[in-house]
Parts: sequence; structure tokens; C-alpha cells
Amino acid sequence: MDDFKEIAKKWQKEWEEAKVFEPEVDENKSKFFLTVAYPYINALLHLGHCLTYTRPEILARFKRMLNYNVLWPQGWHATGAPIVGAALKVREKDEKQIKILKECGIEEKEIPKFENPEYWVFYFSAKAREAFKKLGFSVDWRREFFTTYLNKGYSKFIEWQYRKLKEKGFIVKGKHPVVWDPKVGKVIGDHDRPDEFAGIQPQETILIKFRDGEGRIYPCSTFRPETVYGVTNLWVNPAGIYVEAKVDGERWVVSKEVVEEIRDQEHEVEILKEVGGKELLGKEVTNPVTKEKILILPAKWVDVEIGTGLVMSVPAHAPWDWIGLEELKKDETWKSVAEKIEPKSLIRVEGFSAYPAKDIIEKLNIKSSKDKELLEKATKEIYSKEFYNGVLKEMYEKYQGRKVSEVKEELVKEFIEQGIGIRHYILPKRFQSRYGGKVHVKIVSDQWFLKYSDKKWKELAHECIDQMTFYPPELKQVFHQGIDWLKDWACTHKGELGTFLPWDREWTIESLSDSTIYMAYYIVAKYLQHSEKYGIDIEKIDDAFFDYVFLGEGDEKEISKKLGIEEGLLKEIRKEFEYWYPLDIRLSAKDLINNHLLFFILHHVAIFPKEYWPKSIAINGHVLIDGKKMSKSKGNFITILDLVERESPDIIRFLCAYSSDSSLDDANMEISKLEEIKRDLADFYRFAESNYSKGKDDKRLIDEWFSQVINKKISEAEELYNSLSYRTLVIRCFYEFRNLLKKYLQIALNLPNKEVINRYILAQTLILYPIVPHLCSEILERIEGRDFALNPKWPEREEIRTDVLKYEEFIERVKEDIGDILKILGKSSAEEIKIIVSGDWKFGVFKRAKELMEKKVDFRELVSELIKENREKAKEIPKLGQKIIKDPKLLEFLFTQSLELKLLEEAKEYLEKEFGSKIRVEREEESKEKKASQALPGKPAIVVI
Repeated sequence: MDDFKEIAKKWQKEWEEAKVFEPEVDENKSKFFLTVAYPYINALLHLGHCLTYTRPEILARFKRMLNYNVLWPQGWHATGAPIVGAALKVREKDEKQIKILKECGIEEKEIPKFENPEYWVFYFSAKAREAFKKLGFSVDWRREFFTTYLNKGYSKFIEWQYRKLKEKGFIVKGKHPVVWDPKVGKVIGDHDRPDEFAGIQPQETILIKFRDGEGRIYPCSTFRPETVYGVTNLWVNPAGIYVEAKVDGERWVVSKEVVEEIRDQEHEVEILKEVGGKELLGKEVTNPVTKEKILILPAKWVDVEIGTGLVMSVPAHAPWDWIGLEELKKDETWKSVAEKIEPKSLIRVEGFSAYPAKDIIEKLNIKSSKDKELLEKATKEIYSKEFYNGVLKEMYEKYQGRKVSEVKEELVKEFIEQGIGIRHYILPKRFQSRYGGKVHVKIVSDQWFLKYSDKKWKELAHECIDQMTFYPPELKQVFHQGIDWLKDWACTHKGELGTFLPWDREWTIESLSDSTIYMAYYIVAKYLQHSEKYGIDIEKIDDAFFDYVFLGEGDEKEISKKLGIEEGLLKEIRKEFEYWYPLDIRLSAKDLINNHLLFFILHHVAIFPKEYWPKSIAINGHVLIDGKKMSKSKGNFITILDLVERESPDIIRFLCAYSSDSSLDDANMEISKLEEIKRDLADFYRFAESNYSKGKDDKRLIDEWFSQVINKKISEAEELYNSLSYRTLVIRCFYEFRNLLKKYLQIALNLPNKEVINRYILAQTLILYPIVPHLCSEILERIEGRDFALNPKWPEREEIRTDVLKYEEFIERVKEDIGDILKILGKSSAEEIKIIVSGDWKFGVFKRAKELMEKKVDFRELVSELIKENREKAKEIPKLGQKIIKDPKLLEFLFTQSLELKLLEEAKEYLEKEFGSKIRVEREEESKEKKASQALPGKPAIVVI
């Protein structure tokens, strides 16, 4: 393994000196431009990053092998609150934060430098680059940059983008719901919160007002106001603390935890008194729509921090409510009440009974309210199916027979007009921001917003999604839904690192809002990040530069004179953009689906013409380490730099590839497999080194078989690389390929054909190259020379012959038949074993039978046709027909008699070695054995002597 590390160092140096990953415009080559969401640089990169960034690295190397001109640039994200907040904690001598820095290998004397947010940017971007380089990533480092005002070129680019959006009417200042931290009095973006709460945004609900006999209102927050027709009771948490409060002149009962949120949504709130949850149990309230009297009942699973802390119960259509009633039936205090409650069926949905909630609970085998994840899954499935496909029943009167999706807004409007309900915004989960405050939804009026609610903007985004490719494919619908649901987005914050809003510089553009079209900036970063090299004065760069380069607008002579950039250089930059754009694929982890990736699409369609819209998106899940979520407390938090110090980069890359395909499922990086991977790669390396150009010159049928296996594996690998199915590729095109090699060598008695074994070593090396390039480059240099090793090409293959691919399986079937017979006879070997190949005429019959079977004939037709063509064998045809009908697989091994004889003759030594017996191969026509007549094409008769 130390040798592997030295090999890695050698090739990383070779690649850098030869500048193999610094592509230039080449009109004679197809281009491939890929990017990954840049990582936030507030700490060292860890194994989650390792998986996310190894995926594009593998794809980049594969595409180069196919002769694409590949551009993979990389930048670093520093915009937002995390770095500012962390620097503040260092200044406050926060022990936890200082401990984190020490765990990153930072010495005590260096800690004070991290009181400055800017120092974090420079320090951790350098460490991130070091990690990527040690992994051997094929990045064009000329285009590297980090965000914020510390990078003038990038900030000018962001300012240009935002002026464009404002010109188009996509940025507005107005009244909107936002995620708010009352502790610091500011909007909380995704990077201002723990990672697991990224993407959580205000969601609109309706508060339905239930009233008791004394005029108190019990407002229930619901996403499904249409189901108020089926409410059977209300739920409260008996352990919760509620308040009676005057809200806009009405007396409301809500949980104490949500009072501040209600107040921040433009309501006047005065708390009158506290009420224990238990005091509310058994109270009778009136359904404002049906006028029925219902009771308030206990449910420990009610979250008093969400909505109002009261929940309306619709057990026929809500899994939580169905389970709640079932559990209450086991409670001695409430059993008699719960048993009298009859669920009300409101909505017809194909594939479900009158009670869809009950159906989904049984389907998912949900046992209790403790099965939270399953209940959430059940709720989402029912909601989606009922919303899009559910038809309202007769109790809805004028709405009867219409789909929920068609009438929901009409019902909401009606409820609001009647005073039955009001709009209210909630967070599906409450959490603490990085500043330490518990967040809630607030309505603000002085905030700048991206107007993602704009219908025309959404239409353009849908058009873009329709023409894009997604990995996995089912994401296309997810993105369409995401665009539909996306609301206006608060795009500015105060007191953070970033780029100032150009027309209102008291605001900074927030982290996700400045990370939308920076893929285009990579093109010009080569010039702007090295402005002194190209004689560019960054201070002079203005919108005219970006308009010309990205949109082709303006006169280059005038722009050249104005900006002091040579006209030829200006044209070169524009040409480079036209060559590389659009982006061919954007790769990211799944946590960015509901924010960054939607913004990425929206901003592209807002600013660029259609020919520059992105082509595809690929997603991977989060990372588990040996089946567990990565966490410092669990001792399985590992940084890239730590692991690359211990292991060869090829071993790490192989582990990443083996961890997942392109999927929303979380990847499992099994650190425990590192030793096994080391051995496997070391075995391959030794085999390649020891066996190249060694073997026989003559070629047998088994050599032809393995040559076809090689063709098949090359084809499989290409398909799997293109679909980013790396785990499947490793399994099929390394481990299965290796097992097939073992089988080949076994049948060939370890005397392979030289040409074939050379093809295998070269093909396997090239297939593995995108994943383990250092090791493979070393092998390729010895096989093909340094120039080829620096720029390897994808292996060539011939057209795959499926008939030849059956050769080995035929031999193995014969071997199994012999083994079965010996077992029946109670023997492990025999003096002699005869393998009798079917008579030649049967091969003709089987060939004709195969043609007829493909026409879906029945037994009678099959036999009739075969007799017509073989009248001299009329008595034997029905038996053959029965065998074919009974075992159609026989037709899969339909060779010719001479080919079957040759296969078996060549395999004699292999079979003799397997069974320790003399093997004799005979033709049925010449055999004197009685069993000879039992021989069939593809299934010779076996006689043990």
C-alpha cells in the first residue's frame, strides 16, 4: 500500500506537469462541462463531501476517455452566516467552537486568527483544495475561486446578475412570510441553520376556527381545509401548556409556544391566562362547517410547537388520526368515547377503500404513533393521491364530483369570507438557528425577495425541466412539483459575508441566492481570477463585460476601449463561453433539491437564452458510515485529509464508487471494507503485471467465449458510467468480471490465449481507470507507454455475439448434470464418463421448433408442423415437442452438433480434472449406449461407467 501511495504521488505530479486537466477550446472535439455544488468552507471537508465530489470526478475521467473535451472546475462557498457566527464564537472564547478548530489540526497559537471571518475563507479553501488534489481530482484549478466581496470579480458578476433580475421584475420588496430568528431579529437562510434543517421554508396552512359554548375559539392549522367536513374530534397534547389569549379581539386557545409566531404574523395578541392541556380534554366544540358538536381528546404525539398546538382529527383520511383513535380505544379513560367515533369518508380515490388512512396503515404495517417516519410517509402518500386524483363525495354539495386539486382554493376563499378560517404560515419543523434562537414564521414588509411566485417565470422553468435529463429519472416530476410549490424567497440578509445588493448596500445577498448561475462564472474565472496575467483591471469590470461575454450584447470595440481589455482577448473570452456553455450536468447531494437546484434552473431561464439552459442534474443521497449517520459523538466523523493520510487515494475513490448509484437513497460508505478493497486492487495490480503478454497463441472456443465476455463488460461499463451507476458498475464490471476471469482460467487450465488475456488486462484497467486512475495509469504505462497512460482511451469492443456467450454456461450445465448423476449413484468419481451429443437431425428439429415457438404456437401446432417436415421421425417428434414445451430453456443452448462436439472435446481435460474420471465424448449416431437416444441439443446424455 505504501507503493500505491507513491504511485499516486507520481501520477498526480505527471498530470499537473502535463496540464492534462486544463482544457482549451477545441472545435474539433465535443465538449463536456460538469460542475458540482461548491462546498461551504467553514471546516475541513469530510467523507460526505468525498462521496459527492468523487462522483463528478469519475464522470469527468470517463468522458475524457470517450474523447470529450472535458471541463471540471471547482470553487468554494463562503457567503452567509456560518463563518461569521463561528468567528464570533471564537472571539467569545466559546469552548465548543475552539475544540472544533483544534480537531481540524489547528494549533492553539493559531486560534486567534479565526476571530476574523475572512481568515476562515483563505484557510479552509486552501485545505479543501489540498484534499481534492490528494484524491487526484481532475479539476482545472485555473478557474478556482471563492465567493463574497473578498473576490471582486465574483461580486461584480453577482451584482450584474441581480441588476438583470431586477430589470426583468423578478426582484421585489414587499410583505412575505420568512423563517425568522427572534433572538437576533433576522431572516434565517439555509446556511444559517443546521444542515438537517436545510430547505425548510414557511408553508401556508388554514386556521379553521372551532368554537365552544362560551365563545372561545380553538383554531386548528391544516394543509387540508377541505377535510373539515370529516372532523370527528380535536386533539391536544395533555402535557402541553396552552394559553387563552385575545387575538385581534377574539378569545383564542393555542399552545404557549406558538404565541410569538402568531403575533409575528400581523396579529394583535394579549395573553389572558395559561391553561394546562389536561384542562381542555372532554370540552365540546362546534365544527364551523357541519355544525356538529365534537370533543377535544388527548394525543401525546401532538407537537405543541407546530401550528397552534391543536389538531383537527379526520381519521378516514389522516393516518395519524386513525392511529390516534385506535390507541385511545386501549385507554380505559377514553375507550368508551373513542369507540363511538365513526370515521367519515369524504373522498373517493382509485385503489383505496372508503378509509384510505386505514388502508395505508395496514399496507405499511404501522403499529403505533411511535412509528413516526412511517406515519409521515403514509401521510404524504395519501395527501398526494387525494389531492391530485381524489374526487369529493356528496356532502360537498356544489363541489361534489370534482377533484380536490380543482376546488381547494375555492373552498379556502369561501371559508375566509365566512370567517371560518384564516391563512396562517407554519414551519413543518421548528429548530434553532446557528445564532441559537428558536425560529418561527414572521411576516416582514421591508425585505427584498426573488419573485419565484411569478407564473411566467415558473412556466420557463417547467419548459427547461421538460428538456432536461435527471439521474435518477423520477426526479423530473419532483422538480416540476418543486417549481409549482416554490414561493417568493428572501434573497438578502444583514451582517453576513457575501456580495452587497448593488442598489441597496445595507443588504447582503444571501448564500443560496448568490449561488445560482456561478457555473457561467467558471468560464471567466480563468481570466478574472488571474487578471494581472491578462492585463485586466478588475476595478473597471462592469455589466458591459458580462453582457457581452454571456449574452453577446454590445460592441466589442467600444467595450474593449471602455474596460481596457484587448479586443482579441474579449473575443477569446466570449468564444470560450459559447464553446463550453450550456452546462452538461450539475451534480449535487439531495439536500439541495428543494432550494439551490430549483434556483439554479430559475435563474438560468431568467437570464440566459434557451440554448444556454442546463441539460441535466444528478443527485446522490447523504452518507452513512458503516450504516450509521456520520457524527463526532459516534466517533465516525472522518475528514478527507485524515483518511487520505491513512489510505491510498485509489482505495478511497473505489470505496466511494462502491457506496451508491445515482439515487436518493443514502450511500453507505463501509470503512470496514477498506482492507478488502486494498487486497482486491493489489491482486488485480499483481495479476496485470505478471500476466500481460503471457499465454498460448492458439485460440479455442473458450477463448472466444471470454473475448465476448470482455466485449459485454465494456458495453455494460459504458452504460453504467453514463447513468452514474457506479456501485452497480463496480459489482458487475470488476467483481463479476474477476469471477468470470477465474472461470475462464479454470476451464482453460490456466493456459489462456495471449491475445485474450491481454485484452482482458487492458479492458479491465481502462474500465477501472475513472475510479482508480493512479494505479491504472501505472499499469497502462507499462502496457501502452506514458503518452497513452496520460490520456487513456475507452477500450474498443466488437459486436457482442450472444451465442458465443452461451459456451461457458453450456459446459457448466453439463458439469452440473454429471455431478447430479454421480450424487444419485452415491459416487464422487467414476472410471469413465461418456457424454453423448444429440443426433444431428434433432438439431434441425430444435432449430425449427425455436422459430415456431417465437410465433407463440401451442403444443398441437408445434408437433404438427415438425412432423410435416420430419415424417421419417414422426413417432419421436411428439416426445421432443413435450420436452421443448416443458423446458423452453433448452432452446437457449441451440448450437450445431459439430460445435457442441468441439466445445465438449475442448472441455474434456477440465471435466476430467473436476471429476477425476476419464471423459469420452460421442455422437448419438455412433454410440452403442441405450441412453444415447435421450440426448438432446443443448443437453447431452450422460453415462457413468
